[in-house]
Amino acid sequence: MRIKREHKGMIFLVLIAIIIVAMILSVYLYMRADSIHDRLKVDPVIKSLILVEDQGDLLFAEVFLCYPESGRGALVAIPENTGGIYNSLGRIDRIDSVYKEKGLDAFKREVEKLIDMEINFTMRISLDNFQRISDLLGGLRVFIPSPIDERGDDGQIWLLPSGSVRLLGGKVRVYMTYRMEDEDDSAVRERRQVMVVALLSALKENKSVILNKNNFDEFSSCFSTNLSKKYFVEFFDIITTIDYERITQLEVTGLNQNVDGKVLLYPFRNGDFIKEVVRRAATSIISSTDMSNDRTYSIEIQNGTLVRGLAHNTQILLQGAGFDVINATNAPRDDYEETEIIDLIGNRDAAKSIGDFIRCTKITEMSVAQDGEEVDVPNYDFILILGSDFDGRWVHGQN
Repeated sequence: MRIKREHKGMIFLVLIAIIIVAMILSVYLYMRADSIHDRLKVDPVIKSLILVEDQGDLLFAEVFLCYPESGRGALVAIPENTGGIYNSLGRIDRIDSVYKEKGLDAFKREVEKLIDMEINFTMRISLDNFQRISDLLGGLRVFIPSPIDERGDDGQIWLLPSGSVRLLGGKVRVYMTYRMEDEDDSAVRERRQVMVVALLSALKENKSVILNKNNFDEFSSCFSTNLSKKYFVEFFDIITTIDYERITQLEVTGLNQNVDGKVLLYPFRNGDFIKEVVRRAATSIISSTDMSNDRTYSIEIQNGTLVRGLAHNTQILLQGAGFDVINATNAPRDDYEETEIIDLIGNRDAAKSIGDFIRCTKITEMSVAQDGEEVDVPNYDFILILGSDFDGRWVHGQN
């Protein structure tokens, strides 16, 4: 019996479709089976998304960048109320609404758009498992400036000791969930980020114990990841080479606005600023000349103009980029035409790094006392005086 011509054509199309699907599947399986070390040959920076959940809801999220060759890393906090037009939702909303309504994959795609960087790996951990793994590790070490003895709105009691302490059991949950009446969102995010650093540090300290084949399943069961067990071991082995005492801690910064009864944080410069910050962080952990290699330099910002709030807004800008701004105040006068960086420690390279970030080239050194003259030396390294040539992001007109 002859097969009709149209049937032959249909069979041919089906065969082509099967071949295409098989090729796509093969590539997908190859990519999943590809060694993390092989991937590092193409992209040397590991980019991961760490999510902490509480009863299925997203508590907080961090983008973790690390460069195994230098042993350096960076954490970027993604505020749960980061606002934007999210394609996955088809509306303006908070980014944690994406996670709640559309799941991890959609959330990951939105974070990738936010930072303009592809994320390779994901790790989820519930608050219960965060507490569990901290107990397995013998506690997580953090520094608490002053003791906490408060009661929450629901009657829960918050008790935490001060000093350098190891948090175990319920103390871990309290540290990550309590909120003082006078605390802002940034302070809460910073505390949670500290706990992620403490966890990663503890994993590194106990690396040999965890990688023991009799123990690894117990520890790895606390995490949900897009890696197979084999490659999660490899991933774990790599991230425990990072020096967490030098890790850079950043966060998405912006302005809060009330939209339809929700407080949304809109990133500065329509999101361009955080993209720049993340690119800078990725470059700095690779670079051997970045000013953060040796230590963190402190800055005082002075407003030398009549623009109200300029020093404070610039403080947020620089802190979001990883600079240590310890004070924002007014300059002795308000008629500065040129923005200027005063170098108090004689480190022009570090001063230039600050200047490059805002396109400021005017750098002067503080005069050294002569003939036994005593001067009061500030407890910071650089003074940034904002002039009328600074528009809130860039300095204009300096060569």
